[in-house]
Amino acid sequence: MKRAIFIGDRDKTDLLFYTAKILAESGLRVLIVDATALGSYEFSYPALDVPGQPQEYDGFEVWIPARGEQAFAHADYDFVLYDTDDPFRLSELPEAKQRFLVLGCEQTSVRRSVRLLESFFTERPPAELSAFHKVWIEGAREPGEAYINEQFEAFPIDWKETLVYYPDERDLAVKIGNQYSSSLKLKGVSAEMKKTVQGIASLLLENDERETRKLWKKAERSK
Repeated sequence: MKRAIFIGDRDKTDLLFYTAKILAESGLRVLIVDATALGSYEFSYPALDVPGQPQEYDGFEVWIPARGEQAFAHADYDFVLYDTDDPFRLSELPEAKQRFLVLGCEQTSVRRSVRLLESFFTERPPAELSAFHKVWIEGAREPGEAYINEQFEAFPIDWKETLVYYPDERDLAVKIGNQYSSSLKLKGVSAEMKKTVQGIASLLLENDERETRKLWKKAERSK
């Protein structure tokens, strides 16, 4: 079983839904674990009202552990994607091969990201480097990427690839439509969102981006 952790204060539901669907199209069993402070996934898709149990959604599953319940997934999944914006739940999460920091440029997002990383590294050896990818949601001239990167210099992080996309009204329209549908539609999302999701999926699958694009097209055609 492979694990990936997505840390950040931004709403990542659509990002992880699309990523999970791409992974599932490759024939893998995929689970999203909602370890967010407010249970971001509870009303993000038309799930059955069965508290505490993994729920199927268009080829993959979503699990919202109860407060205090360890967010460890069952071993019969090929991929488990953990989403958290809660510094108090980071200690519940298992070690993961892939880690993503998802943030925006505004000061609140940067400072919350610093707090999350402080919690992440609290119980880890200070000399041990942890690999992270950055996912920038939006960009701005101020304060600039260099300044923001400085805020994370205190942490023993080996920064890997950075992915960037800008919020688009097309993505919001598709996201809202999916929240009311039993199937996850990919058709209509912006080119930047598509590129970011494909980039994440390629990193997780460790495959060529051309293969990931084929999986996207397959998922886009699925009913």
